[in-house]
Amino acid sequence: MMSIFPSLPPYSVAMGAWERAHTRSQLSKVKHRRNQWQAKAKQRSDHHRSLRQQLARVKAERDQATQDLKETPTRLRQLESQAQAVAMRPKVDVVWLSLHLLLEARMRFRAVCRVLSLLAPELGIKRAPGVQTVINWVIRLSMVRIEAARELRGLPLAQAPFSNGLIWMIDLRLGLGSGKIVAVLAIDAHHHHLLGAAPSLRHVRCLGVSVAESWTGEAIAALLDRLIAQMGRPAAYLKDGGSDRHKATDWLEARGLGSPCIDDIAHAAAGMLTHNDQHHPAFERFWSACGCVSGTLKHTILACLAPPTGRTKARFMHVHRLFSWADRLLKLSPAGGAKDGSILARLRVCFDTLPACKDLIKRFRAAAQGLLECQKILKTQGLSHDTLAQCKPLISEMPSVP
Repeated sequence: MMSIFPSLPPYSVAMGAWERAHTRSQLSKVKHRRNQWQAKAKQRSDHHRSLRQQLARVKAERDQATQDLKETPTRLRQLESQAQAVAMRPKVDVVWLSLHLLLEARMRFRAVCRVLSLLAPELGIKRAPGVQTVINWVIRLSMVRIEAARELRGLPLAQAPFSNGLIWMIDLRLGLGSGKIVAVLAIDAHHHHLLGAAPSLRHVRCLGVSVAESWTGEAIAALLDRLIAQMGRPAAYLKDGGSDRHKATDWLEARGLGSPCIDDIAHAAAGMLTHNDQHHPAFERFWSACGCVSGTLKHTILACLAPPTGRTKARFMHVHRLFSWADRLLKLSPAGGAKDGSILARLRVCFDTLPACKDLIKRFRAAAQGLLECQKILKTQGLSHDTLAQCKPLISEMPSVP
């Protein structure tokens, strides 16, 4: 008899299919749950990352605010000090101050820079000028003054009606390198009558400057000739005793452009001392002794007693300083014995032949002292009958009156 139900698979086959279907269902659930978990974890991580960033920013702002709060008193004090400080000076004031320190205070270029660097905070100078900057400022000022001096005229002189009323001072100086500079300066011939004091830098004007490898009388005369063509003939020339200056004035005199010549008082006094003591038998011994004493005292504990530096040219211009030093040095050695190894004994060893020149030292110092006093009077008040009366007592007390 046949069954009305279709044939069914065996039991084992059915169970296997059911297990496979159940496994697929479980795997699908695991994947679905995993995807959900990943999505939730990503959301939580994004949220936490945002919170961490915000927290870090808040902490940084808090730390910066705390630091600013601590630095506020210091910044307030700085602002108050800046408010009370001198305002920054313009460049014009710095240039003016530098030139006055150089021309009025007679300071050197490096000294001007050091002074301005030291006083820069107090004077309101942002940056002190350098040496070359100050030199450039002086050069520009010199060029302007030289151009302005072309029309310079002094008071007319009754004795020289065709002169420009100025005294021209001629000086030869060493320049940079091998070149030598000739400078021609001018001062009013009535200076002492108008002011009654020695001329200073502000009373002198530069008329011309020229540089050459060497200068002769003809070259100096040619320079003076060009200046005379522009400004007229001077009332007089003031110069030292150099032979080239004498030749220049003689050359102009031969061309009909001559003017009286005035010898510089300092060079004239040095010339008097030269003629009086240059050939003294003890002078060379004294000069040699000064050199030996200088070499012995230097680099020792007695270096402060070393003599002043002597000049190889025109040595009598400042030789009185050397004689004054020798006189004071010999007074430091009183008569009598000295203990071996003492400062006095070591000083006497350095004397060389200096004590043998005592007579020359005293006589020269007395003569130079009188000449220097006369020179000071004449430089300050000028040459006149009144100043001559003041100099006569000083001259009479000199050991070499002639």
